[in-house]
Parts: sequence; structure tokens; C-alpha cells
Amino acid sequence: MKNAFLILIFFVFNILSVPSQDFEIHEIELTDTVLISTISEYIKETKTFDSLFNHVGYVKVDIRGLNNYNKEKEIFRIYYITDSSYPLEKNDQDKSYPDYYTYIDEKLVLIYNELNRELFQYTFSCKSKKKLRKLTEPFLGPKITPKDLPKNKKERDFIKDFREQYVRFRHTELIIIEGEKPMVIKNVH
Repeated sequence: MKNAFLILIFFVFNILSVPSQDFEIHEIELTDTVLISTISEYIKETKTFDSLFNHVGYVKVDIRGLNNYNKEKEIFRIYYITDSSYPLEKNDQDKSYPDYYTYIDEKLVLIYNELNRELFQYTFSCKSKKKLRKLTEPFLGPKITPKDLPKNKKERDFIKDFREQYVRFRHTELIIIEGEKPMVIKNVH
């Protein structure tokens, strides 16, 4: 009888335990015209002051949680828009990968939903992450060839990423408030 009870408990735990599900990173079509035009403007401005962005870099959009600094007005959404030329690596944590992606003005746009990440724990499938790394490849700087690497072993080992990466200290924040014109805050350094 004791063994039957233990077997019954084992089966109940196996039935109730749900394995973690791997999610896919999907391409989406944005419908928010204010967000689309703000991203498009960001791309044009960045290309104007940095011609390298014509060939290298993609856009990142973080959907931020609501904040409390504006208590009198209802904030619908906050978007934080930046650009990047960093490659996504195979061993990167899932938080490095976006929830969605799309294209605006022929630029790849990676969309991160921080609200989802605060509420749910999930992982992306290896297939999905591999696909995204492949999609970002055309928007990254060229890889350094082995012949261009330093001859000195210490210097060679120091270089972990064999690709030039570019940093721009620039972002745009888009805040959408109920019943008012959206606020666009630009921060160009």
C-alpha cells in the first residue's frame, strides 16, 4: 500500500509539473504610427550625423514599464529608442535577445518588452536565437580576418570579439500620455 501511495504521488507530480516552454522570436508589423514615425526620424537623424549608420547598426526599442513621476496624467506607454552594432552571441542570456523584431526604413528594429520580462520567466528557443543572429549579421561591422589579428598570443587572446563595434551615446524616449500630444525626448551626446 505504501508503494502504491508513493507511485501515485510520483505520477501526480509528473502530471502537474509543466516543462518550461521555449518561445520563438517573431517578426511583427507595428501599428502605432507615432512609434513608427519616431523610429524613422531617429534612423534619419542618426544617418545624418554618422554616415557609418548607413551600413552598420540596428535599432533597439525597449518598451518600458510605467513610472510614477507623472501622477496627474495617465501614461500609456514609454518607448526607449537606441541603436547598436553589437552582435548577439550564442552564449548570451535570453535577456540580450528581443521579444520581437521588425524593419523600418530598411533597418532592423529589435523590440524588447520589459513588462513581459518582469511578469514572466521564459526562454527563447535555440533555433529562434540562431535565426535572429543571422538576421543581425548584415547590420554589423565586418569581421576581423585572422591575418589582421596581432601576432602576439597575449594580444590575440585579449581580443574576444573579432568584429569592430561602434558606440553612439544617443537615445530617444517617446512617452505617450492619454489625451495629449506624445512627448519625444531626445538625448544626443
